[in-house]
Amino acid sequence: MRHAGFRRLVIVRALSQGGDAVVQVGMAAYLLFSPQSQPNAWAVAAVIALIMLPFSVVGPFVSPILDRHSRQRVVIGCDLVRMSMALIMTAMVVTGHTGMAWQAVLMVLLVITLSLNRLQIAGLTAGMPLTVDNNEYLDAAAIMPMLGPLSGMIGGALAAIIRLASGRLLAPNWADGLVFLVGSLLFIAAAITAMGFGRTELGPRSGAPVTTWSQVVSGLTAAGREITRKHPAALSMTMVFFARLGYGALMTGIIVLFRHYFGSDADLERVMIEMGAWFLISGAGFALSGLIASPTSAIIGVRRTIIFAFGAAAVVQLMPGSLLFRPSLMIAGFGLGLCLQSVKICADAVVQAHIADDVRGRVMVIYDIINNLGYVVGAVVAAALLPANGHSVPFFIGIAVLFAVCAVVFAITSSESEDYQRGAAAAAAH
Repeated sequence: MRHAGFRRLVIVRALSQGGDAVVQVGMAAYLLFSPQSQPNAWAVAAVIALIMLPFSVVGPFVSPILDRHSRQRVVIGCDLVRMSMALIMTAMVVTGHTGMAWQAVLMVLLVITLSLNRLQIAGLTAGMPLTVDNNEYLDAAAIMPMLGPLSGMIGGALAAIIRLASGRLLAPNWADGLVFLVGSLLFIAAAITAMGFGRTELGPRSGAPVTTWSQVVSGLTAAGREITRKHPAALSMTMVFFARLGYGALMTGIIVLFRHYFGSDADLERVMIEMGAWFLISGAGFALSGLIASPTSAIIGVRRTIIFAFGAAAVVQLMPGSLLFRPSLMIAGFGLGLCLQSVKICADAVVQAHIADDVRGRVMVIYDIINNLGYVVGAVVAAALLPANGHSVPFFIGIAVLFAVCAVVFAITSSESEDYQRGAAAAAAH
């Protein structure tokens, strides 16, 4: 945080992801908690896919932007477009345009808003190594993933408070519109903050190869070769995919369990509060993971930290995570957020340290797609295996087994070498 550029990067990401959380909270009640809806596991999976997959589809075709154009300009552009989307959603909700056709438009606007977030995060991630010293990648990578959950919790809490307070003073549509308006203000604040960067401060560096649109496929192929050539980076990405798969399956199970086993249409407000508490607690684990992953990696190494995090996740998910009671699920939610995001932090450091800057933008977009697909695949697996009410002890035990297998596979396929310490502060001491 002693670097001015990194501090500004942190503020931009916090404001931007806070805006995302506000917009998502504004839509969540409609998507999953209206009395007329009866969301099952497949409906939840569809919502997750709607949020995650669009950028996964278009990502490869826009990823060269991060290696051809100023990443600062890309970040600003994303936030300005998202501000516009939030303002349009505000107008639609306030004027009562929420019929079936208009609901489809709202969904499209939400997809655009969240998809641009993934492009922006990829740009900030690609530019992050240019704001810190070479031996600070791990420490910086530990801070950045904490920002998403922390900003999400703050933004989500802000949205909930605004909605509850304004709902007593304003008509429901005006209260809903106010939430989206707050999201647009956070997006414009992020754009203004990003303007403080120099045009080339986040890269790409001058002299880096310029990719034409006709070279998109070959450029992504080059990024793929870079990944496969760097075994630690490829293996770390694979581990992140399975970590997200497990959490995507768990998240789907939790939503269905709370919605249909612990609750009913008669007490939707209580269900929303309890489910919100689970995501808040799990998000706290995500947010605090950097305080664990970074010092642990400095002591026992990045590789061992990944193995330990997967092993701990397996234990937590087995007990208390497979005891399908509210308190035990809350405890497990925190532990899993802590462990699985620690895997992501360590993997981020490994990937950033091994990938060349001239292809880092494309690689980080591919990495982000892998991350998103993990959630979606996990949700689909959960939809195929879960009963209608979400109550299945074998299913939740199966998630624990997945994490245990990941720990074993990573331990066997990785090597005890300095490759996994590259970019960590501890490496400089050796």
